Amino acid sequence: MDLDPRQAFIYRDFFEKSPGLHCVVGSDGRFEHVSPSWTRVTGLPREALIGQEVLDRIHPDDRAAFVAGRGAEGEVAHESRFRCADGSYRWLAWSVSFDADAGRTYGLARDIEPERRTAKDAARRLALYLERSPVAVIESTLQDGIVVWSAAAERMFGHRREEAIGKKLIDLLVPEANVACVRAAVAGLMSGEDAGGRFGVHENLTKDGRRIFCEWHNAPLVGEDGEVRGVLSLVLDVSEAMRERARADENLERYELLMRGSKNGLWDYRPANPHQPLDRETLVYMSDGILGMLGRSSEDADAPRRLGDWGRVIHPEDAQRVMAIFLEHIQKRKDYTYLEYRFVRPDGSIVWVGSTWQSQWSEDGGLLRFAGALVDLSEQRKTEAELRDKLALIERQAGAIRQLGTPILEVYEGVICLPVIGEVDDARGIQMLEATLAAIVEKKASFLILDVTGVASPDSQAVERLSFIVRAAALLGAETVITGIRAAVALGALSNGGSSTEHLRTLRSLKEGLAFCLRARTLRGPNVGGPKARPTR
Repeated sequence: MDLDPRQAFIYRDFFEKSPGLHCVVGSDGRFEHVSPSWTRVTGLPREALIGQEVLDRIHPDDRAAFVAGRGAEGEVAHESRFRCADGSYRWLAWSVSFDADAGRTYGLARDIEPERRTAKDAARRLALYLERSPVAVIESTLQDGIVVWSAAAERMFGHRREEAIGKKLIDLLVPEANVACVRAAVAGLMSGEDAGGRFGVHENLTKDGRRIFCEWHNAPLVGEDGEVRGVLSLVLDVSEAMRERARADENLERYELLMRGSKNGLWDYRPANPHQPLDRETLVYMSDGILGMLGRSSEDADAPRRLGDWGRVIHPEDAQRVMAIFLEHIQKRKDYTYLEYRFVRPDGSIVWVGSTWQSQWSEDGGLLRFAGALVDLSEQRKTEAELRDKLALIERQAGAIRQLGTPILEVYEGVICLPVIGEVDDARGIQMLEATLAAIVEKKASFLILDVTGVASPDSQAVERLSFIVRAAALLGAETVITGIRAAVALGALSNGGSSTEHLRTLRSLKEGLAFCLRARTLRGPNVGGPKARPTR
């Protein structure tokens, strides 16, 4: 083809400046012309390439494909590795056309080494992923069975790759009860009716006979002709997750059962902003137990649902105290607080609760979570009130009994009588002493009749306690007369204790004792004896 000078210039300029690797190869297979881009890519100067056999630069493994393209009719494309100036090989993508009349081959090569390296790196990463990933990758076809069996599949199901390749997926992994379901799913994928996706969690068999739960994600593999040639499956062993889920469900059922069967309740809230924990609009979770305490249900419009709603259900007398404790808990970033207060129900009834607060704080002081447990204390408080009333009644009765147990009788002016009935222990001895001395002073008594008729068999300690009363009465100027069937026995014990008998008489009966005191009072005068009449010695 004859070109005018202008056209020839354009063609030469294109050849020299094009980024593509243009070349002309003669009938002898040697370079006749190369564009400057060859030097940029291979490091070889144009002079070194021109006249050199092209095959000498092609990798030995790629020469057959290169030769097959030479002389072929039409445009031929192939890829081969070309040896550069430093001895390394770079991948080139060739597009060549043979001119039979001129006996030349015109070629355009493109440097695809970066693409090849990227693809190689991607393949390496994919292989590494398949090796280490917990997700099993399985590819299967209707004709060839399993064709891809990743390392994760080996670990998951126990079959080595060479054992699995060529086997039918259903025969290898699917329990008999699930075969029909899996066959229908595979048929849908192979026919194109099912676009794939999550197949769900199903029970599968392992090599050693165990049954595991796996989550399957399937996708049809479509060829260039649009036909489905196989199915790619991604499989994750979720057996442990299923067991954890079962345990969690069991614990939840147990918790809900316990909550329904008890008078306790739980509440919990998480501030939207940990550093603004007092947002009144923060939603608060409340168990049915709390709603029951409040006399409400979750459907009630006035049921407290936000942090700011709690103030209207707390008893007015407790609201300020509870708010102060709540603010202190937040401001001091406490982990634990316990308090008791009252709720007011819609019907006006009162319920006492014990509230335990637990908080979780971030490292920078933000409130991450605030939870609490409420216990209905109404029955306990009622029982405590009843117990206090009973204790008060018992105390009043005990006082009355004490008074009856130590009856100080003024039988005549200046004469008092202490009847002793039953045992005399330490507590009663002190009580009798205090009551007797107080009566001597109050009544200005000169005589004390200690009647022990009701004491069946006083031991030595009881006698000692009675003797102490006698000695104390003598110090206040009162003469003691002991009466009763066993008076002589008591007198002997008192004498052995070292007490003075100057103001002491023992008579057989209370009647004789009273008669003695009246005669002595008449003979000695009405003011004889007593706390104010006793002479000083």
